[in-house]
Amino acid sequence: FWEKQSIPKMMLAVFVGKMILFSHFLACFWSFVAFAQAQSFDFTKEGVPPTWISVWYESSYIPGSINPIGWSNDIDRYALSLFWAIQSITSIGYGNIVPVSRIEYYIANMLMLVSGVFWAYAIGNIIQILDHVHSREMFYKVKMDSANSLINSFSPIDLNREPDYGVGDAEVLASRIRRFLTEQYNKTSRLSPDSEFNSKKLEEVYPLIEHLSPELRQLTSLHLHRGVLEKIPYLSSKYLSPTEQSEVAFKCVFIEFARGETFYEDIQYGRGVLLLKNGFCMATRKSKPEQKRWYTRGEPIGINDVLVDGDFLGRDEKRRLTFYSYSLALYIPRSVIMKVLKKRPDIWKDCARWCYLQACLLKWAREKNKRELP
Repeated sequence: FWEKQSIPKMMLAVFVGKMILFSHFLACFWSFVAFAQAQSFDFTKEGVPPTWISVWYESSYIPGSINPIGWSNDIDRYALSLFWAIQSITSIGYGNIVPVSRIEYYIANMLMLVSGVFWAYAIGNIIQILDHVHSREMFYKVKMDSANSLINSFSPIDLNREPDYGVGDAEVLASRIRRFLTEQYNKTSRLSPDSEFNSKKLEEVYPLIEHLSPELRQLTSLHLHRGVLEKIPYLSSKYLSPTEQSEVAFKCVFIEFARGETFYEDIQYGRGVLLLKNGFCMATRKSKPEQKRWYTRGEPIGINDVLVDGDFLGRDEKRRLTFYSYSLALYIPRSVIMKVLKKRPDIWKDCARWCYLQACLLKWAREKNKRELP
């Protein structure tokens, strides 16, 4: 049970429990000191030695309020003792409950010293809990501060000159950078609160995976990415074993896109299949710009086209993606897919070749329609 809980919540629960137990111990001990001297619960009875309870009763008691005198008033007596205990722990000290006898002064000194040590320990725990709770927010603020420093280093803007083509306006770029970091902070907390995703593989986003055993690494990768792989016919469990799917999962790459960004293929990994985890985008082709398709979370992009060689597909047939919000996507490079198909020719025969054929027929149909247009 405990292993499933949030670390900050568990730290807070343990801290509160320790505070309650220590306050309870202090209250019971302080109440027992008074009883040990009086040997009676009637602390105001004639002949009973004065105690902190009797002095408080004589100076602060108001009829109808808390009354620590008598066996039946044990709850009120405990509440009064707890009030003194909390004062001592937190170093508040209102001064309305004070030791009277010699033994009470000695014991009070000892308890206050212990309370001071415990309070220092408590403050350390509070700081540690807050550090855990606000670590992601602080990470965001540090990144935003770095972004502002970067923006301030941009070349001075000449207001009388039009922005260069392909470079754009510096103020617009600064706004996009800040907006990207804010949307990244707001929309990726559920996936991995302390990670950056851009062009990173699984073990880079979730560093803990590197510390697991081989079997746990494999199972973890499947639970993280199998839902994606099942949407791609030739990479699904129908054809690949869990071990093979795990190998593909570790070669997938996370990519982040800012709002307004366009994408053809990854600079480092080339063409591939894209699946959105957050956000949405619109796909168009240069050969048919009027035909648009929207993709949202969970929809794979380019399952068929990725099987076709880029030179055969042609520049005009490549899909252009325009993102209309901050988007996080999982990218499966074409090189990974082709390596799987080369290793497993049966998958090509049973499934992948039909996807390839579909992409070629659609390309042929688009070219035919283009030639028929006046």
